[in-house]
Amino acid sequence: MSAVVSLQGEDRSSSSTARPSCPVPAVEPAGHFIASPGAAMVQARDRFLSTGAYAPLREVGARLAADATCEHATVVDVGCGTGYYLAGVLDQLPGARGLGLDTSVSALRSAARAHTRAAAVAWDVFRPFPLADGVADVVLNVFAPRNPAEFHRLLRPAGRLIVVRPTGRHLAELRGRLPATVTIDPAKEQRLHRALGPFFEAVVTEQVEYPAALSRPDALDLVAMTPSARHVSRADLDDGGLLPDRVTVSVLATAYRPR
Repeated sequence: MSAVVSLQGEDRSSSSTARPSCPVPAVEPAGHFIASPGAAMVQARDRFLSTGAYAPLREVGARLAADATCEHATVVDVGCGTGYYLAGVLDQLPGARGLGLDTSVSALRSAARAHTRAAAVAWDVFRPFPLADGVADVVLNVFAPRNPAEFHRLLRPAGRLIVVRPTGRHLAELRGRLPATVTIDPAKEQRLHRALGPFFEAVVTEQVEYPAALSRPDALDLVAMTPSARHVSRADLDDGGLLPDRVTVSVLATAYRPR
């Protein structure tokens, strides 16, 4: 099944004089939709994100994007999930349009409703994207796989890539209680720099770290919304003593410019 998404035709009557306007491109025909499981994971993610526990992460990504581009920007969120972070950027840029790409049709149903100026298309991040060269002012990548060459191709010369990723302390309390949860590679930052280095130069990096209190339902949703859900047994989750009531949220957020 194919889809054609257009970012043209928006109302620009509310343009701001504080920022220059940006041209808004058409999106080329997208590829086939990729069916993937995960309705329960998506529901857990929606519930957890609605608690506001990750709101500071959404805010830092949106601010880095807004600081670097015009109000009428085109924003592409690669690995958009439910569209939570893309919606945060669009809230900061009242004239912007957004497109979310993800492999999960279940997540994309939420992403398509996340914001009135957002569209969503099922697509594999490791394939060439269904977009023309230089169409994006911002490429957003939060807790998602990366395709540096395609990111570079999509961005305009003055565009920005915003990458948000966990540090080794992220959710450490949860990993300590549930050893089956997915760990964070200690060489993650080095691998990221090697992958992005040929295409991008870091402009600014911010660290966001804070404690987040969890109710038992929140903790269950936090496990269920990640790939760790496939590795944790029901018995572990039923043991109330294993789930922490507080976790450390710790990420790095970097804005990159194309080389």
